[in-house]
Amino acid sequence: GVMVYNHLKERVKSFLQPFAESGRAVGAEDIKAYFEKLRGDEGAIKAAGDGAAGTTTTTTGGGEGGGDGDGDNRREQSG
Repeated sequence: GVMVYNHLKERVKSFLQPFAESGRAVGAEDIKAYFEKLRGDEGAIKAAGDGAAGTTTTTTGGGEGGGDGDGDNRREQSG
């Protein structure tokens, strides 16, 4: 557990380093793209998003979905 956490921490740190050096803000799309690439499932995520956008599904878990229309129910957190 701890070794995996430390490995992930180092990978994320190396991803963020160029942003810190250039002073460029890291956007939500930068983060999403990084983790999609890290997991190696860009195609699967896109297919799931396209499928969700084209079909009506029932969600469980309290009804929190975001609903911003991009087929992606993830939300940015503040703080």
